[in-house]
Amino acid sequence: MSKLDKLFSMVPLEEIEQSAQQQIFDVLELDCLKKLAIMPDVHAGYDLPIGGVALLDGMISPSFVGFDVGCGMCCLDTKIPADKVKPHLQDIYQEILRVIPTGFSSHESGREFGQAFYSDMLDKATLEKVRAKVLTQLGTLGGGNHFIELGENHKGNLCITIHSGSRNVGHTIGGWYMKKGRMFPLESELGQSYLQDMNFALEWALENRLRMMRAVLGVVVEQVFGRISWQHDFSGLINENHNHAVVTPEGVLHRKGATPADFGQYGVIPANMRDGVYVTRGLGETHYLSSASHGCGRVMGRNQAKKTLDYQEFKDGMRGIICSTDRAILDEAPAAYKDINYVLAKQEGVTVSVIDHIKPLLNVKAAE
Repeated sequence: MSKLDKLFSMVPLEEIEQSAQQQIFDVLELDCLKKLAIMPDVHAGYDLPIGGVALLDGMISPSFVGFDVGCGMCCLDTKIPADKVKPHLQDIYQEILRVIPTGFSSHESGREFGQAFYSDMLDKATLEKVRAKVLTQLGTLGGGNHFIELGENHKGNLCITIHSGSRNVGHTIGGWYMKKGRMFPLESELGQSYLQDMNFALEWALENRLRMMRAVLGVVVEQVFGRISWQHDFSGLINENHNHAVVTPEGVLHRKGATPADFGQYGVIPANMRDGVYVTRGLGETHYLSSASHGCGRVMGRNQAKKTLDYQEFKDGMRGIICSTDRAILDEAPAAYKDINYVLAKQEGVTVSVIDHIKPLLNVKAAE
C-alpha cells in the first residue's frame, strides 16, 4: 500500500492551503498511520491539520488532539417558541455576559466539580495549576471561535448552541505532554497517563458546556417568563467534541477539529456568526472514519483577517443579530471563514445528512 492509499480527503489536495498540505504529507510519512481522513473545513493546525482524522496503530498523540482537549458543541432545542423570546433578546444578551465569564475571565470563587484531578505523570506545580482552573473556570466560555448562540429552528423553537472546550485545564494538560513528545506507545506509562488525563479533560469540557447551557436557559426563562426555577428536559441535548483520541479495536482514532458521525448520531456544524448552525445526522461512512467537519473552516489567519477585512462590511452583515461587532473580533467576521454551503455539500449524503438549520438571533463571543 502506498502512502497516498491511506489518505481519504473530501476535497482535492490542490484546493488545500500549502501549510495544511505539508502537514498532511508529514502525517502520511508515519509508519504507525493506518488511515488519514481530511474534512472539507481543513486548514493548518498544530502537527495534525484542523479537520484531520488519523487512525494510528498502537500509538497515541497529544499533538494530534491539540491544546483544547474536548473542545466541542452542545445544542438544545428548548421547545420555547422563539417569538416569545425575541422581544427580550437585548436583556438576555446583557445578562448572559454578566453571569458567564468570557475570554480570559474566570469565576472569582471556585465551583464544585464531581471528581478531583489526579495524574500519574504531571509534576506538582502543573498538577496544582490544573486543579485550580478545574474549579474557577467551570462554566466559562473562553475566546477565539467559542460562542454562545440563540437561534430559531425550522419548527420556530428557540435553540441554544454552545461551542467551548476545556479552557486552561486541557491546554495545560496537552501542553505538558506535548513537551514530552509527539506521540507515545499506547501501552507505555506516558501513553496510559495521557489517555487518563485527556479523558478527564473531555469530561470537564462537557460539564463546562452543560453548566453554561443551564445558566443560559435560566437567563432566558427569567427574562421571558419572570421565573428563576425551570424544570427542563435535557434528553434531546446534542453533545459532541471534536478534539480527542478514542481507543478502538482498529487502533487509536484521533480527531482534531472533526466530529464523530457514526450512523444515526446527531451532530452540529456551525457556519459563522451570521449564518447559524446546522444540525446533522451521521451516516457512519467508514472511508472517512465516521467523521464530519466541526465547522466551515477558516480561509485566513486571525492576524490577516484583522488587517485585511472590511470592518464596515462586517458590521453591516451582522444587522438583525444581537451581538458584538467590536473591531477586536473582526477576525471572527463571516468573511474569515469558508462558504458553509460548499463545506456542507461535500458531506451531504456522504458522511452526514443535514436535518435542520438554526438561524441566529443572538451571538456571544469574547474579544481577546
